[in-house]
Amino acid sequence: MTQVNLYALSYPVTALGPGKRLALWVAGCGKRCPGCISPEMQSPDSGKKLEVETLLSHISRIPMELDGLTISGGEPFDQPEAIVELLEGIRSRFPQWNIILYSGYTLLTLRKRHRAVQKILKLIDVLIDGPFRRENPSIHPLTGSGNQHLRYLTPRGKDLKSNMDKIPFNQANLGMGPGKMKMIIGILDPLARESVHKSLGIHGEVGINE
Repeated sequence: MTQVNLYALSYPVTALGPGKRLALWVAGCGKRCPGCISPEMQSPDSGKKLEVETLLSHISRIPMELDGLTISGGEPFDQPEAIVELLEGIRSRFPQWNIILYSGYTLLTLRKRHRAVQKILKLIDVLIDGPFRRENPSIHPLTGSGNQHLRYLTPRGKDLKSNMDKIPFNQANLGMGPGKMKMIIGILDPLARESVHKSLGIHGEVGINE
């Protein structure tokens, strides 16, 4: 069976898309963007490999109603077969959910890649694409830097646009990562992230920012 290299998941998350969401981060990213705000997820060894069906079973037992799924990392497209199986399972079990996915690759690049990547693009509603560039300040509450774009790939995705634009800048949720590491969940600028860290007494720990 296909395994996904999972770093963490959290719910309900309100800082990574409209409504109450399941947020899922995968481990492993070969892009190594300078200034990456999630360097702890870059190594594939930082995650835990588990069968996609096991993860789907866990998600199916979440004891609350959610509006959608946001996948980030790490780089989801670095393990496309696992993400395809995961998304197909989500679509089957939760057809009412919308799906947002973050990638350091651009949509143009992804459209030139192999079949599994093309399947992912057909299974998600919104792609937030492009490498993180710390010298390019974000102009949208859901992008880490100004070069990144929100790509609305389906009619359901296009219906999300107005609500995506209404999400406040620097919104954050608190979660728990591997080894009880405190997680700051959301797209925060450096000053806002530092302020949240200080207010929560998080020192020497990495906050997750997308």
